[in-house]
Amino acid sequence: MTKSGRPASAGQRIAIVLGSGGFRGPAHVGVLARLQELRVPLYAMVGCSVGSLISAYYAAAGQTVDDLLRFALETNAQRVLSHALSLRSPGLGRRLVRRWADPVHDLLAVLDRHDFRNLHHGVRMIGFLMHDRRRGERIFAVTGRERGFRLSEAVRASSRLPLLFPPFRKEVDGLERVLVDGAYSAPSPVVHAVAAPISATHVIAVDLSGSRRRRRLSELGRWQELLGERLLVLRPRPRFTRAGWGTILGARTWYEAGRSVIGEAEADRLRRWLRAPALEDGAEAPAETTRCATL
Repeated sequence: MTKSGRPASAGQRIAIVLGSGGFRGPAHVGVLARLQELRVPLYAMVGCSVGSLISAYYAAAGQTVDDLLRFALETNAQRVLSHALSLRSPGLGRRLVRRWADPVHDLLAVLDRHDFRNLHHGVRMIGFLMHDRRRGERIFAVTGRERGFRLSEAVRASSRLPLLFPPFRKEVDGLERVLVDGAYSAPSPVVHAVAAPISATHVIAVDLSGSRRRRRLSELGRWQELLGERLLVLRPRPRFTRAGWGTILGARTWYEAGRSVIGEAEADRLRRWLRAPALEDGAEAPAETTRCATL
């Protein structure tokens, strides 16, 4: 039992995978809000790109859904671009854009006070996917296999979109890594939810991919074949597509899309998961997860 006082699962190990999506990220918050309403316990959270940020603030920092929504509404395009400029030019650039960049810096600094193991809201494990641009490899840091990462380092690396942000450099497994947004390895990394050490029995994947190419990289179709009813793929889509990129209206629109994507059919499946007999501990994940889980 974790700090929320609630068991992490009711006979099942349910993991949620929050994928990449940039300013579509508030949809993840909407999904979390709906899962709380349905009292669906989350055993683990796997984050990639903006999904890493939301996973970290929710599970590690213990922020509420209302807190996350407020942060999403306040983090507009101007602030994100100013933060990127301050990282590329920490001297002059930081002074020029301090007014807009400092709120983002302060928000990220919150993660420096938290770690992989003291988690909230019933979550027991949390993991983040990064991409090593130099070697074309995925790097995954997770509770129990942190691989030398502090939580804030893993989150920052996982959300470093190339061109906009400089890469995050760190030695991992004796090699210098040039780490960028985990979406370059897998926009929705289901493999790390079902492989050890998480070994989830059921997975919710929130897919915010905005292009066909990203959807192909996510390999969600193949995972649906492997896991069948044990994988629920959610694809939030707003009713109004011209709500404004990186604006308050856009953030609110995507949040509502996340809430509404879990309708009665999806809610019924989640209830069936919770009623189903627990799978035996140590049940094997699909064989192809082995290699990815070691990277």
